[in-house]
Amino acid sequence: MQVMTLRLIKFVRTLAASALAVATFAAPLSAQGTFAPIDTPATGSENAFVEQIGTGNQVDLVQTTDGQTAEVRQDGSDNSADLNQAEGGVHIALVDQSGTDNTAGIAQRGEGQTIAILTQDGISNSALLFQRDNGAIGSAAEVVQTGTGNTLTLVQDGSDNQARLIQNGDANEMTATQLDSGNRLEWVQDGTGLADLRITQTGGAAMQITQTNPGTIPNTGGSN
Repeated sequence: MQVMTLRLIKFVRTLAASALAVATFAAPLSAQGTFAPIDTPATGSENAFVEQIGTGNQVDLVQTTDGQTAEVRQDGSDNSADLNQAEGGVHIALVDQSGTDNTAGIAQRGEGQTIAILTQDGISNSALLFQRDNGAIGSAAEVVQTGTGNTLTLVQDGSDNQARLIQNGDANEMTATQLDSGNRLEWVQDGTGLADLRITQTGGAAMQITQTNPGTIPNTGGSN
């Protein structure tokens, strides 16, 4: 029997206590050193919380006013999330998926800061994340994938971009594109297939890359 709980909360004062928040994020990323912690500050007027527990899970959420936060939690087999945020103010997207088929897409566009934190745990995994900001503070993204299929594509367009991308088992594949200035990328892959490093950075750039534990799946790119 599918059990589903769907709650939409129009106004939430702060999501700083969210289980997905991992550190402190306040000033522009470039002011906090090469790799700053990524967290979710309190934000504005339009907020949504969706929680689903059950087999068929699917979310399609669009926010088009200034200052938006969206938090999606899914626990159940098929899983799919599609979040689209636009206009001015701070844009925050938090997605936590646990369950077999996993697919997530996040698109954030606007004049203010954009922050996305995505966690996928088992089995098929796929993630597409696009961030474009025209503000002074920049974009921050953290994506963690654990279990088997793994595919991740990230595009950040705007000044002062930071991304932390982590894949743990098995087939792995990552593509990262950071455009404009002040780019930082932290890239971690741990078993099995890994991949060639498909990374594009323009403007000022810093990179920290770790690939470990190659397995029996052929690596079609260069050597690690």
